[in-house]
Amino acid sequence: MIKFFRKIRQSLLMDNKTGKYLKYAIGEIILVVIGILIALQINNWNESRKDFAKSKNYLSEIRKDLVGDTIAFNRSIKSISASIDVGEWALNRIHDNTSPIDSLWMSFDGTYWDTSINDRTFQRVQNVGDSKFTGFESITDEINNYYGITKRRVEYKTSWDEKEVSENQSYMLDLEKYIEIDEYRMNMNGAGTLEKTFSIRQDSLEHVRMMIDFANSTRGRNHFKNNYVRHSRLLKIFKEVKETAAELIIKINKELEQME
Repeated sequence: MIKFFRKIRQSLLMDNKTGKYLKYAIGEIILVVIGILIALQINNWNESRKDFAKSKNYLSEIRKDLVGDTIAFNRSIKSISASIDVGEWALNRIHDNTSPIDSLWMSFDGTYWDTSINDRTFQRVQNVGDSKFTGFESITDEINNYYGITKRRVEYKTSWDEKEVSENQSYMLDLEKYIEIDEYRMNMNGAGTLEKTFSIRQDSLEHVRMMIDFANSTRGRNHFKNNYVRHSRLLKIFKEVKETAAELIIKINKELEQME
């Protein structure tokens, strides 16, 4: 093809047809430019196909992470809700020796929740610079917000929750000055890891009475109230995360189905 064009140019020059040669040269330049543009377009198309395929795979993996988030946060929601119920029971029912001692121990809940958003796939996407999710731009902002804004909110709330428990709840120090930890509390704290537990030496009735007295004291009731506030705040954000993750899963499913 190149030889063919060269022969035409030489023939026009030899025949002294300068005007026709210039027209031909311009036409040849235009053809070259068109060829380059077509090549660039094909290259861009191929790159877009590759980017789309990668984005599709990323979304499939992110969907798995989101499913895991809904499971993890739902599990924590159930635990926090149970703690709230026990705390409400303690505030409303503790007044005499009929209170179940095991439920009373549970009401002195000093657990904090460190449930977090799994951003394993999203971080991998960020590291390779593919955060635009080619072909799925309509949900890109929502995904970025989930792993950015929502994740930071969760981290802030869980850090605050841990700090409240570790630094601001000294109730166990008050309790342990005069109330011996019983087998139930040992098993609960050990979370099934203890091979042995030991019975208490305190008189059982006296043990219960002291527990109830502490629960009815200003110190004890303030503990229950602080826990109620702490749990309620965490429950709210965890429910929001679960709902947001579930909505994202639905939208990703819809986008992937449309691209099949």
